[in-house]
Amino acid sequence: MRLREKTAILTGAGSGIGTATVRKFLEEGARVFATDIVGASLEAMVREFPSLATLAGDVSRREDVEAVVAAAVEKWGRIDILVNSAGITARSLGPDASLEERWDRVMAVNVKGSMLMGHTVVEAMRASGGGGAIVNVASVMGFTGYPTALPFSDGFNPYPSSKGAVAQLTRDMGVRFAAEGIRVNAVAPGFVHTALTANVTGNPEILETLERLHPVGRMGTAEEVANVIAFLASDEASFVNGAVWMVDGGYSAQ
Repeated sequence: MRLREKTAILTGAGSGIGTATVRKFLEEGARVFATDIVGASLEAMVREFPSLATLAGDVSRREDVEAVVAAAVEKWGRIDILVNSAGITARSLGPDASLEERWDRVMAVNVKGSMLMGHTVVEAMRASGGGGAIVNVASVMGFTGYPTALPFSDGFNPYPSSKGAVAQLTRDMGVRFAAEGIRVNAVAPGFVHTALTANVTGNPEILETLERLHPVGRMGTAEEVANVIAFLASDEASFVNGAVWMVDGGYSAQ
């Protein structure tokens, strides 16, 4: 088990890639502290995985972030791994949200949330002697614009910009903290079957378009992304730092 005895905080743990990563980390022997803004989803996970430690919180709020990190340190004495999986799209806010409301909230969760968690965990890693691994969840949309064949953007969708910022945050953190033994990497998934995409993949035409956009001819699964996250968090990736790994079925290679 590649993560045996490692302690990990996973954000956005209540659904999608976050939930799949929790399962993968537990399988790999990690001790997992899961956080999500939806407390009920964490309660359901504890029923499935009794060893899981949890605390609900909003990653865009510093006080929530500090509470999560403090609770993890109190429980295990240190933090070895952080996975920033919490994220939303503009669709998450509903049809009545204004352009600015969509932009501010997506940026707050996807970018500010990753920054706050990273900043707080780095301080905790330093306090316990240094060293560790951080894996951010970016997106292929951080490197490409939304295809015009999809009705996702009017040119001002905040999601691609937010995920591009996560990728750049990853590079900057990776360079800065390498000398302290803290590796920072990211995954950039293509379109994956999760709750974030369920409200559009129910449309057969959109689903067919999404599948066709990936050279492998299908969308990805949360488990496939979790597998790469687990590798990047493990000691097997000891010489991987400041990198963004595309997990997109060839989408970005076109």
